[in-house]
Amino acid sequence: MSLFRRRVTAADVEAAPIPVPLPSIDGWTLAGTPLAAKLPKSDLRELETLLHGIHVQADTPYTYERAAVLLERVGELGAALSVCAAWAALPAARWPEYVHHSRSLDKRRSRLRSRLAAAGAATSPAVSAS
Repeated sequence: MSLFRRRVTAADVEAAPIPVPLPSIDGWTLAGTPLAAKLPKSDLRELETLLHGIHVQADTPYTYERAAVLLERVGELGAALSVCAAWAALPAARWPEYVHHSRSLDKRRSRLRSRLAAAGAATSPAVSAS
């Protein structure tokens, strides 16, 4: 009887690559990507700027937090997980003034991992006990 073993065992989840915006005459653009069709224009413009900041490894945690939120909002869980992992890999993630932001992004990363693992478990074929 597994009354107290309700946690799903941690499965290996694959993080998707972080989308990199292309330079344009107006700044940075995600035009021509599937991501561009999923977001309203104002959020898309913000995400383009944030993703460029992540690409150049900006050491501001807001950049990573907000990009993860926007990517999660449109269902890009793998890319949001990669954004959280990119912050954790930076030296700035261990600075004392960013400890609260790092903790917040770590919680988001674990939540995204569990959501991706649950989605992977739901799409994998069921194993029948013979």
